[in-house]
Amino acid sequence: MLKKYVASVFYLLSVVLFVLGLINPILKNSTMMGFMGEKFIYLLGSIKYFFEEEEFFIGALILTFTFIFPILKYLFIGFRLVNIEFGQIRWVGTLVEIINKWAMLDVFVVALIIVNMKFNTLIISASIEIGTTFFALSVLLLMIASYILRKHEERIKETSLEI
Repeated sequence: MLKKYVASVFYLLSVVLFVLGLINPILKNSTMMGFMGEKFIYLLGSIKYFFEEEEFFIGALILTFTFIFPILKYLFIGFRLVNIEFGQIRWVGTLVEIINKWAMLDVFVVALIIVNMKFNTLIISASIEIGTTFFALSVLLLMIASYILRKHEERIKETSLEI
């Protein structure tokens, strides 16, 4: 029971950090060392930017792996934490497996955004902002919560088989 409680705490912290990662900037671009202006870049803004620039593949990739998949994963893990099972609905289990296999791609996508927009010259410079840290921590905490919950569920299955 303690493992499930710990998983719940990590899960809730991850949700809070995920939201903070969405509402805080991930990058700050400065022109002429800040004298000509600064621009903060947000995850949602980056998706909008790529779609406006007709970079639909990159926009869809970021939308899918930084919003849709993580939100689905939060829902599925949340359901498991409150003991809602999807064992009878086969496609839901398959979807969860697919999402879990691609879970780290959201970190890769954020890294791509940072690398793509990271300029460090005298004219343009970029720095990582707190939203990146929040987002990365949310991914790590969700992975830990998922792992702890899986171990808890395995122990319950082992105990029920022994009886």
